[in-house]
Amino acid sequence: MARIGLVFGGRSVEHEVSVVSARTVGQALADAGHEVVALGIARDGSWLPPEVGGAALEGSLDQLASAGEPVAASLRHLLEARVEVLFPIAHGTRGEDGCLQGLAEMLDLPYVGCDVPSSAVTMDKVLCKLVLENAGLPVVPGTSFARHRFEAFPQECLRQAEELPLPLFVKPAVGGSSVGIRKVTERQALGEAVEFASRFSDRVLVEQGMGGRELECAVLGNEKPRASAVGEIVSGRDFYDYEDKYLEDGAQLIAPAELSGQVEARLRRLAVDAFRVTGCSGLARVDFFLEDNGRLAINEINTLPGFTAISMYPRLWELSGLPRPSLADRLVELAVKRYRQRQRLDRGIIDWLGSLEARE
Repeated sequence: MARIGLVFGGRSVEHEVSVVSARTVGQALADAGHEVVALGIARDGSWLPPEVGGAALEGSLDQLASAGEPVAASLRHLLEARVEVLFPIAHGTRGEDGCLQGLAEMLDLPYVGCDVPSSAVTMDKVLCKLVLENAGLPVVPGTSFARHRFEAFPQECLRQAEELPLPLFVKPAVGGSSVGIRKVTERQALGEAVEFASRFSDRVLVEQGMGGRELECAVLGNEKPRASAVGEIVSGRDFYDYEDKYLEDGAQLIAPAELSGQVEARLRRLAVDAFRVTGCSGLARVDFFLEDNGRLAINEINTLPGFTAISMYPRLWELSGLPRPSLADRLVELAVKRYRQRQRLDRGIIDWLGSLEARE
């Protein structure tokens, strides 16, 4: 068994959700026989001593306050922990967008989940849509533009969305938990919604509203990923926004979703395809819309999905025969396998360079 550094908290709006997810993951890792080191990150980005993170895992703290130490200096808590594998469960920006993954790469530490490029691409809704479209996978119709371009040429940007039927959904290109998203039912409200979304990201995405059902599928693996059973979200509001997710608790999470065998098989196949073409590894949750006419469209890919006791990702794998301790253990195993593959590639490059020098 390994000494696992469980990384949680962080600067994003999903800080408290990350703490709750970490409790579930920490217990699952302990049940699987691993030693868990709590590596909490405060809201200002500073790393905290393991005993502070441990208090959060035990339920004494719901959020992590800064100790007043500069972020760079606080990294000693990570370095002194001497962990063998990092298990990031810091949702949102600076947690699942490649930043934390890049730090692990620089420290030569195996880490659970997607690598730097796939984390960055899937976090950016515009880039992710382009990659999926280029691979021929179905996505929600939409358009996008940079904030600086909208500020300079607002009417030109708004005309890009004229061919999209109402309702429209306006989103920050980068972000999570539906923060900054507005539903637009009248054309004259579009400009205000774009201005609102641009507070949270330098690029804005405008998408056609999709009717039908919201479905989710969990994917697990590296070179040979597999898809779980399918779950369904039934929103308690006009759409599944931040308030519905975290403040009002009005949404229904249905697992497994009632689907025909043909639709379920197609959705699971598309989930694996999306996982592969975006370069994902370890884990991801792929979210879909299923229209009344049977058309499936990929909404987004979450590379560090919620891991609370009721979150869809672990629930779907439990339904698929993989309880939480086994799932956590499998994720650690996948992280170590990918790390060893990366080491082999690095050695291959060094050997090749050595062979070139030997010719001189």
